[in-house]
Amino acid sequence: MSETSDSFARCVEQSERAAWRLDDVMPAGTRLDFTSPFLPESLAKTASLEMLDARERKILNQITANAYLNAFSFVEEYIIATMMDHARAELFGDKDALRALTRVAEEEVKHQQLFERYRIAFEDGFGTTCRVLDNAAEVAGAILSKSPVAVMLVTFQLELTTQHHYVESARDDDTLDPFFVSLLKHHWIEESQHARVDALELEKQAAFAPNRALESGVDEYFEIVAELGATFARQAAMDVDSLATAIGRVLTDDERTRIEASRRLAYEDMFVRCGLTHPTFLALLGRLDESAPERAESLAKTLGGDPSCN
Repeated sequence: MSETSDSFARCVEQSERAAWRLDDVMPAGTRLDFTSPFLPESLAKTASLEMLDARERKILNQITANAYLNAFSFVEEYIIATMMDHARAELFGDKDALRALTRVAEEEVKHQQLFERYRIAFEDGFGTTCRVLDNAAEVAGAILSKSPVAVMLVTFQLELTTQHHYVESARDDDTLDPFFVSLLKHHWIEESQHARVDALELEKQAAFAPNRALESGVDEYFEIVAELGATFARQAAMDVDSLATAIGRVLTDDERTRIEASRRLAYEDMFVRCGLTHPTFLALLGRLDESAPERAESLAKTLGGDPSCN
């Protein structure tokens, strides 16, 4: 057995040990408790909005949390498709790789089902409608039009971010709703396994693709990151409308501008910057293109955000 095949075998073994059942994490019919914030402040970024009182900031935190889970379900649409494409390439090849890749795809579908249960529970209990991104197929098509290297890089980055979201941010925060922390934990448990599979696929591409193809893939990766930023800007604008409806008062133009900017920063930090600055991501990115880590770090600085992501 090759070293790569053995690594895929270990991924399958560890994934089987870490796996959880949907009904154990969120049984059908679960009702949410809206008395506590859902996201840690380092992710939600509401404390600086002094025009909002404590109740309004908690409501904005919960709106952001709902959009956060929807965004992961949103991007998992393309991740499922790309994992199935990579699995098809192994149909008559490495059976351990085939099992690992199809397992990632199956677990991502499970995550989407989990987040759909959460969405229904949120809508039932929150009291007002919160708009979220709904053009997953369109965005998935745009991402999948890029090279396999670019697509797998953004996938690797996104899945690594769940470590920061749970381990470094939410795990020890006893001010948060315990149920939402449990969602973050179980998502991270499996995404941490998926990131190992992503890394193995990228290592395969690095071993067999010509340097110019890798450099082109890295360039396309940065194009995807820019497009994601524009997508999350749309969500930030929707959050302001959702907040105004939920708190039942008219926001001034200045308030709307500041709140929208804070939401955009929060999403850029959660979904882009934390991955761009992750040491594991930067190390692998550098093996594909020596100049790419510097580009990633420069981009991260333009986004601002939480320095603890480093």
